[in-house]
Amino acid sequence: MFWFYYIFFSLCFCYLISIRFKKKTIVFYFCLALLLTPAQIDAGSTNYSPSLFTFFFNLVFQQEYSLRVLRPLLISLPISSIVFWLFFKIRKIIL
Repeated sequence: MFWFYYIFFSLCFCYLISIRFKKKTIVFYFCLALLLTPAQIDAGSTNYSPSLFTFFFNLVFQQEYSLRVLRPLLISLPISSIVFWLFFKIRKIIL
């Protein structure tokens, strides 16, 4: 149930950020990819949480300076940018 609320409020937050920019869809899409990328909380656990917030939680409260939780962002952001680019290229060709 937590993920449902988190996704809903992430969509709302990304929309509020994107209305301030000229290219709304690009900002919305990358903000959403940044906020919705999951990461494992611990190396051996099966529990997931948003990677950006897990990184800041570990940094501030646990003083753990590990970039392990940001690794999924290194995978998801380039993949999401390629998917975004392909979507708009195909859309231009069709329309």
